[in-house]
Amino acid sequence: MNHKYISILGAVAIALSGCSLDQMPQSSLSPENSFRTENELRLYINGLLPMMSGVTTETADNGVSKTLPAYMTGLRSSTISAGSWSWTDLRKINIFFKYSPNCEDEAVRLKYEAMARFLRARFYYDKLKTFGGVPWCDIVLDDDSPELYNPRDSRELIADKILEDLDIALLSLPATKSLNTITSWSALALKSRFCLFEGTFRKYHGIDGYERFLNECVSASEELIASGKFQIDMTGGPEYAYRDLFAQPVTNDASSTEVINAEAYNFGLGLKHGFNYSLTNPAGNRLGFEKTFVNSYLMADGSRFTDRPGYATMTFGEEFKDRDPRMKQTIAGPGFTRVGESEADTDKLIELFTHSVTGYLPIKYFTSEISDAQNSNENDIIIYRYAEVLLNYAEAKAELGELSQDDLDRSIKLIRDRVGMPSIDLNAANGNPDPYLAAMYPAVDGADKGVILEIRRERRIELAMEGLRYDDIMRWKAGALFVPQFLGAYFPGEGGCDIDGDGSNDVYLYIENRPPTPLLRGAKPLKIGLDIFLSDGDKGYMVVNAEKEKSWNEQRDYLAPIPMRSLVLNPNLEQNPGWDGPAR
Repeated sequence: MNHKYISILGAVAIALSGCSLDQMPQSSLSPENSFRTENELRLYINGLLPMMSGVTTETADNGVSKTLPAYMTGLRSSTISAGSWSWTDLRKINIFFKYSPNCEDEAVRLKYEAMARFLRARFYYDKLKTFGGVPWCDIVLDDDSPELYNPRDSRELIADKILEDLDIALLSLPATKSLNTITSWSALALKSRFCLFEGTFRKYHGIDGYERFLNECVSASEELIASGKFQIDMTGGPEYAYRDLFAQPVTNDASSTEVINAEAYNFGLGLKHGFNYSLTNPAGNRLGFEKTFVNSYLMADGSRFTDRPGYATMTFGEEFKDRDPRMKQTIAGPGFTRVGESEADTDKLIELFTHSVTGYLPIKYFTSEISDAQNSNENDIIIYRYAEVLLNYAEAKAELGELSQDDLDRSIKLIRDRVGMPSIDLNAANGNPDPYLAAMYPAVDGADKGVILEIRRERRIELAMEGLRYDDIMRWKAGALFVPQFLGAYFPGEGGCDIDGDGSNDVYLYIENRPPTPLLRGAKPLKIGLDIFLSDGDKGYMVVNAEKEKSWNEQRDYLAPIPMRSLVLNPNLEQNPGWDGPAR
C-alpha cells in the first residue's frame, strides 16, 4: 500500500484477553478533539493500511528452503510458534470507531468507517484461520475492562461478524478503482476469498453451514465479474504476460486492469524490497519449488504431464519441453530471460539452479539485474487480483455441485487464455479424474470430483507465491501433503546433465574425485553428498532437510495453539483440542 502514512494517535498496543495493556502515548493531539474532518479520518485510516500487505514467498508443499516450518515438524506448542495472538491492530481499528462520530459529515464518516470495517474483517479472518473461534471485541478496552477476560466466541459468531462487516462496508466504500486504498472492489475480493475459505473449511472438516458461505462467495465474485472493471492482463502475449504482471510496477496501466490492490514501492520515495536478492543470495534460504508442484503443470496442449511414460525420471532440461507457458514464467528453466532482455542467459540459469535447494528457483516477481542488490526491487506486490476471484467463483460453484461449462468459460478459460492454454472441459474432467491429483486429495469425491481436482491444479499453478497455498491445504483438510519427503530435480547419477536444454552439459555430478577440466568442458562440477544431495544416494531427486522428521496430527494441527501465557492470564479462555494447556 502507499507507505506515506501518518497516524494521529501514534502506536497503541494491546494483547486481548489477559495480556498487558499499554498506555496511550502522550500527544499534542487528543482523540476527543480529532477525527472531525475528512482529512483527519483519512490520515488515521492511512496509518492502518500497513495491515494490508502482499506476499512473495512460498511455503506449504509448494516452496522448499533450508529450514522447515514448525507446523511440519510438530514443534508448535503453546509456548513455541503458537501463532499470532497479537491484538494491537484491532485496538487501533476500534479506536477509530470510538472517535469517528466526532465527524459530523455522515457521508464522509460512513466512507471511512467502511474502510475500518474492511480492516477489522481482514483482521478477524486471519484470527479465524489460525485459531478458529476467538473473543470478539468491537470496543476500546481499558486496564480494568471486564471484557479482557471474555471467553472465546464461537467460529460461527466470528464468521458471521466478518461477513456482517464486509456487507456493511460495501454500502459505503467508493466504487472507483484505486490500487493503493480500500474500495468496494477490495471488499468484494476479500469477501470472495473469505467465503470460499469458510465454506470449504466447513465442508471438508464436517461443520454445518458450508453452503451459505459458498453461495456468498459466488455472489461476491459474480458482482465483481459483472462490474466489468477488471480483466485478465494479456500485455506481452503468452510468452511474457504472466511473468510481467508481477515484474513491473503495478501502477502500469496494463497490469492495473487485473490488479485490485497492491503494496506500492517506489525508488524515489525510498520504498524498496529485496526479492531479487533473497533468491540470488547464496547465503539465504535458497528457496525452491517442490517436485509435485512442477509435476502439476499440464502439457501445452492441455494433456497431463503425469500421464506421460517416464515423466518421473525426466531430467531438468527435458521436463520443461512443451509445458504450460506459465511454468517458464514462474520457474527459472531452459530459455530463461531476464526482464528487459531478449537473449537467454544460460550462465544466470545455472547460477539460479544451483542457488535453489530443489533446482526449481522461483522467478515470479523476479526483475532485471539492476534489482539483484540488497533491497533494490521496486515492483509492487499484489494483494488482490481478478484471476483469484475467477478461481474462487469456479471452485465455489463446483463445491456446490452447480458448475457448468459456461461457468468455466467465464472464469478458468479467461485465465488460461492469457498463455494460450486450452480451458477445462467439464465432461472430460469428470469422466476421467486425474489419478495423480486424486492421490493428493483423497477427500474429493462425487460427480464433480474430476473438475474440482482440475480447479485445484489451476489454483496451485496460477496463484503460486501469493500466500494462499497453506490456507488452501488447511481448508481442504489436506495437511498430510506436508509429511512426505520434499523433492527437487531428478539426476540419473554421476556424469553430465543438460540444464538449459541445448544438448550440452551444464553441470557435472561426481562422487569421489573432481573430474579433470577437459572432461567438464565448461560444466559446473557438483559433488554428490557435498554440493548436492540425492534421494537414492548416488542418483535420484534433489533432497533437502532429509534428516528432519516431519509429522502432521489430523486431530490437532489445523488450528494453532493459543499461547500458554494468555491461558494463564485469562482462565476463561479454552485451548484448542490436542494442545497442551487447560483444554476443556
